[in-house]
Amino acid sequence: MPRPPERDWRRAAKLRFGGAALLFVAGAVMAAVGDGAVDVAAVVVMGVAGVLAVSFLFLEVGLSEDRERERKRR
Repeated sequence: MPRPPERDWRRAAKLRFGGAALLFVAGAVMAAVGDGAVDVAAVVVMGVAGVLAVSFLFLEVGLSEDRERERKRR
């Protein structure tokens, strides 16, 4: 039986934000154990994770507006 659309978007959002969080944690681990060039790479990885998280936040706002518009249309 297919999942209702209400759960599909929530699961997708959790996966997106979870991926960004895992990337940030990986960068933090790199920074904790590395030195020199590894520290620079860790900062880059954590920065990319932050940019992804903010991008996903804006995506979720846009998608929620689309869902609201669809509800009103029905």
